[in-house]
Amino acid sequence: MIYLDNAATTRMDESCVEIIKKYGIDLFYNPSALYRKAMENGNALKTARNLIAKTLGVKGEEIIFTASGSEGDNIALFCALKSKAGKVVIGSSEHGAVYNAALELKVRGFDVVFAPCDEYGRTDLEKLANLLDEKVVLVSIMHVCNETGAINDLSAISKLIKAKSPRAVFHSDGVQAYGKIPLNLKSLGVDLYTVSGHKIHAPKGVGALYCRSGLYLKTFVYGGGQEFGVRSATENMPGIMAFAEIADSNYFKIKENYDKVKELRDYLYEKLTDTFDNLKINTDRENSSPYILSFALNSARGEVLVHCLEDKGVIVGTGSACNSRKSNRRIPSALGIEDDYAQGMLRVSFCKDNTFLDLDVFVEALKNSLLELIKYQNKSAGKDDCILTRLKLR
Repeated sequence: MIYLDNAATTRMDESCVEIIKKYGIDLFYNPSALYRKAMENGNALKTARNLIAKTLGVKGEEIIFTASGSEGDNIALFCALKSKAGKVVIGSSEHGAVYNAALELKVRGFDVVFAPCDEYGRTDLEKLANLLDEKVVLVSIMHVCNETGAINDLSAISKLIKAKSPRAVFHSDGVQAYGKIPLNLKSLGVDLYTVSGHKIHAPKGVGALYCRSGLYLKTFVYGGGQEFGVRSATENMPGIMAFAEIADSNYFKIKENYDKVKELRDYLYEKLTDTFDNLKINTDRENSSPYILSFALNSARGEVLVHCLEDKGVIVGTGSACNSRKSNRRIPSALGIEDDYAQGMLRVSFCKDNTFLDLDVFVEALKNSLLELIKYQNKSAGKDDCILTRLKLR
């Protein structure tokens, strides 16, 4: 099976297995307990926190471990607000964890507005500036768009916020950026930043939230006071230790992996545009993470193609574009994608283990899937010949 949906999740690195075994079976002690073995786990937890902090250019005490990127986003949006009212600005192409949390803030009485993006999913800075004023208490703009790979200029956004909305807290969902592009949160000027383990070959069920020193977060989970009193619960030692190991390893390979994946992305870009003429590329090749390539076809629905490709041994994603519920068609709408392409979106997302052969197989499988679908459609319409009016094949 060829797996090209790494923006959804990644295959856990085999090195995690021994770490999980070590802290799940051999050193299973609660790091908050007072006996020696537990205190040793507490020290190991501190080391892991410092490792994650190093990869972000921040201090260990600014890292809060979470159960996921979604939980980190929820903590950021619900726990950083000091007032019970005010204006909240959210990017229009945000992940559902931010978007749906913002809708809940609206129910709770906040004035929630959405900053428009360009055709590639990048927040429009001029339009964002027009939304910022002294009433804004929170801004959340993702670092790398999970749908298209577009990279937002967080440093420029931070400067805008400080100039026009000085009391606002600035959060960014960095799940698709972390471990894939170079990061230094101090230079980016964010107050809160979310990362996740399972997007970089660490286990599922573990992530982290950077919280700038001096920024107070209200309690999200009440209990024993773990994670600086924000998220009580016995820490997931096996997951955290494996996450820290993978994050530390990736830290030294970001450029190497980036360059390799960029070659893969550019190769697929050329191969797709050479093979199909009914193709709309949604990814800005010049200013995006190479780990994601989004495109749309007007000759078939994305979810149908996903199943056809899976039958041929290839797994890709659609993002949220092909969900039948109207509420989840916001991404193609935000990107300004025309109706005949809106339902045909596919997202290919890479990892360091993918190969050029994987991409050759994918393109051939996509070509054959489209031929089969058009032939079926023509047969159903009572036609004897397969008329490829919307499909050009080399």
